[in-house]
Amino acid sequence: MIKGAIFDMDGTVLDSMHLWYDIGPRFLAHIGVKTDLDVKTETKNMLFEEMNNYFNSHGITDNMSLEEFTYIANSMVEIGYYDEVQVKPGVVEFIQKLKAKNIPIVLATATDRYLVKAALKRNGISEYFDEIFTCNELQCTKQTTTIYDAANEFLGTPKSETYIFEDTMTPIKTLSTSEYKVVGVYDKWSAKKTDEIKKLVDFYVENLNELDINVL
Repeated sequence: MIKGAIFDMDGTVLDSMHLWYDIGPRFLAHIGVKTDLDVKTETKNMLFEEMNNYFNSHGITDNMSLEEFTYIANSMVEIGYYDEVQVKPGVVEFIQKLKAKNIPIVLATATDRYLVKAALKRNGISEYFDEIFTCNELQCTKQTTTIYDAANEFLGTPKSETYIFEDTMTPIKTLSTSEYKVVGVYDKWSAKKTDEIKKLVDFYVENLNELDINVL
């Protein structure tokens, strides 16, 4: 039985993955820097600190500070979170069902907190989440369970009764060997991996409102 819920944000709660698509090469284009390196592949799953270190170690960004890198990268996506991205269909209805059963809900995201708070507030869903956990604040990626473990500690629920909702392959693969229950959520930016994702999760849905809470 579900006792606690941990939600990813981009691609799971919000239709926002397009903001981060190819962020590495787009960052370089934004600052007018060219390179022959396969930046798209190399930086695909990196946090800002890792990406900045990668660019600096290859002499691409001339020892740019992490603060400057983060400021520029966040500025590229800010308008999306402040003015554009919307909640995915079925999310609000499903979360309301969880709240009706007094199930605590938290967010675990790679997006910086101020962008998270802006998007949640604008979409009127801030009150549904009891806490926000970010990879940058915890200095981790979703290639480990660190962020989920921190969220689970906050929830205080058994891992086997804690459900994690994710849309992309990397975190789902990470979680596939854990005690957590995992729900795969369809997102068009991960569509090519759908068949693989389905093999690794406990449940898979295209719309969260399709999921019957009573079977969790």
